[in-house]
Amino acid sequence: MNQEIKEALAAAGVNMEEALNRLMNNEMLLKRLLLKFKDDKNLAGLEQAVAEKSYEDAFHCAHTLKGVAGNLGMEKIMNADVVVVEKLRSENYEGLEADVANLKEAYTQVMDVIMRIE
Repeated sequence: MNQEIKEALAAAGVNMEEALNRLMNNEMLLKRLLLKFKDDKNLAGLEQAVAEKSYEDAFHCAHTLKGVAGNLGMEKIMNADVVVVEKLRSENYEGLEADVANLKEAYTQVMDVIMRIE
């Protein structure tokens, strides 16, 4: 990855140092995992499950996304997702749609950069 992409990922809330530390500083592996992240369907599944009020499915999608984001150093996504996961865990659905919208905003910022990776 070039420096511009690294800086854009950092600006979008990705802790590059943490992500690389988890991957033994293997930048090619991080790039491959970021490109694979484009195929992750957990946010779409979360949105659909919330719309259908299928909160158990929503929890599963949100929890999985949180783990993936955490492992890839996507702190902004993970932090927004923690709010969603905890609401679902405690069965407190008030404001959940807004929290999912905040999560989607963070997700979109990261995805916009990932789409530029060659």
